[in-house]
Amino acid sequence: MTKDFFAALKEARDFLLEQEKVNIISHYDADGLCAAAILAKTCKRSNIDFNVKIIKQLYKESIEEIKKMEGSFVFADLGSGQIDLIRNNFSNFLILDHHQTVSKLETSHINPYFFSIDGNIDISGSGLSYLLAKEISIRNKDLSSLAIVGSVGDMQDFSGRLQGLNRLILSDAVDSKLIEATNDLRLYGRVSRPLVQFLEYSTNPILPGLTANEKACIRFLNKLGIELKNNGRWRSYSDLTIEEKKTFVSSLIVYLTEKNFPEFRIKELFGEVYTLLNESSNSPLRDAKEFATLCNSCGRHSKADLALAVCMGDREESYSKAISLLTQHRKELREGLKFIKDKGLVEYEKFYFIDAENSVRDSLIGIIVGMLYSSSLLPENKPIIAMAYYEDGSVKVSARATKYLIDKGLNLGRILKEICSEISDATDGGGHKIAAGCKIKKENKELFIKLLNEKLSKFF
Repeated sequence: MTKDFFAALKEARDFLLEQEKVNIISHYDADGLCAAAILAKTCKRSNIDFNVKIIKQLYKESIEEIKKMEGSFVFADLGSGQIDLIRNNFSNFLILDHHQTVSKLETSHINPYFFSIDGNIDISGSGLSYLLAKEISIRNKDLSSLAIVGSVGDMQDFSGRLQGLNRLILSDAVDSKLIEATNDLRLYGRVSRPLVQFLEYSTNPILPGLTANEKACIRFLNKLGIELKNNGRWRSYSDLTIEEKKTFVSSLIVYLTEKNFPEFRIKELFGEVYTLLNESSNSPLRDAKEFATLCNSCGRHSKADLALAVCMGDREESYSKAISLLTQHRKELREGLKFIKDKGLVEYEKFYFIDAENSVRDSLIGIIVGMLYSSSLLPENKPIIAMAYYEDGSVKVSARATKYLIDKGLNLGRILKEICSEISDATDGGGHKIAAGCKIKKENKELFIKLLNEKLSKFF
């Protein structure tokens, strides 16, 4: 099947090289932004005129605006869930998407699921774009690091390491001396956060007694005898010596064990981390996970152009603005978590539910509910369904599950797609087994919950 996959990539290569002008339409998350940057750089190097348009999703209302663009179209990290919409409105296009789909185009559509490759864990949207870029020219191997950032941003390393075709891409990045892959502590902020904030701001997972408790974090670190500053500069986890890291990690394990932190959660703290060797040693771009978060912060705060510029190489004005936006992003995530904690989840028989209405940004609700599982505050026996309002008053639905539920056979992408087919004017139903979303009208909220309960009852 993989052989057929690469044959399809060659056909996509031929299509792209035949175009005089290409409109790259991609998703606003880290994976989509990295996919767009890879395709844009590939077009530029191949002397193909191009435009880039980053969108939340292919809604009916956005199609009319896209149709006005001249040239052919490449839909990256989206499109498989909107086959009819694309087919009915465009004639010269290519879809590069890794999300689940219920229909297939024999040409102009590359999706790993067509080749028995799992788009949830084996390859991301940016990974597809990279493999296409590599088919066009071996020179494009230097774009492999962006594909790794995109796959990590898409949480394809949730098992503790990248796998499948992602490892092929990782091998390219390592061979090109762009990325170093090592086993280490996987807490967010290992490069950019001072040690105290490294612990204090941890939300994925929440560290009992340390998260949101600066004084406790300082006491913990002081007991280890680790210097918090070096020549007046706050030290990060990545600044520690090997011996200091061993002391830090072993002490954290002992501390969490004493706090009855689940053993499996402790194991999840460790795994493969990906360091971008060409980035500054104290920059968030040095770590793939932090780079991806910076991209997400821009895309989800309507500043996707900043992330795209950074991915394309801007380390000056756009990078500076993106760093400022990252601070705001983290603040809103913490506020969103606090809102849900204060309001409380409604526990239905088959799922957990939160209706944030206008209290949480629609573009952040999915990230926030995903963080709840990592907090160890919720059992993993049922999915979380969350709602937040778009500016136009419609409702964003975000659904998140766990590896435990997926292993038992749950498929949120399929369930949401089925529900949307039964609700008038519902769009974008689908996604992955573990994370999915859709858009509905306010008046259909109760109907959505009713149908969701019916679908999940067949599973549980």
